[in-house]
Amino acid sequence: MQDDHSTADWQSKASQAGSGADISMTPKRLEVYTTLLRAGQALSAYELIDQVNLNFSRQLTPISIYRMLEFLEQKHLVRKLKSAGKYIAINQTTQATDQQVLQFLICRECGNVKELGIDQRILVELKACIDSSGFQLKNWELELDCVCTNCSTHGGADTRK
Repeated sequence: MQDDHSTADWQSKASQAGSGADISMTPKRLEVYTTLLRAGQALSAYELIDQVNLNFSRQLTPISIYRMLEFLEQKHLVRKLKSAGKYIAINQTTQATDQQVLQFLICRECGNVKELGIDQRILVELKACIDSSGFQLKNWELELDCVCTNCSTHGGADTRK
């Protein structure tokens, strides 16, 4: 977990994101979102429950965490990484240009996740290939399975997996 800011700093950042998204950030939602921001990596719902309990001394049930995560997803503050079955706070400071779409690079070794703006022309070309293959694209989200520079340099990760 990243500790370069105090919990109050992370809560302030989470509150600002919530007000920017024009939503009511309840104390529990704020704690969940703060925990994801502070983690700096994707967390499963159960890892999130443990971290909220550790940081805020609040016991959450799985059903309540899933409801909060669903709400935060709908407000574009959290994204579920389907390939990993984990959730990550969307970095509100990473902005794509009008010609870009935000996507996620996921390190298969350490779980580090980075947001990246991908040129829309690439996605349009991909959609054309899908259409010409007789399929219809249902979701623009890409989760690219990668190995970060740190892992490939220091961990000897096998990039051929």
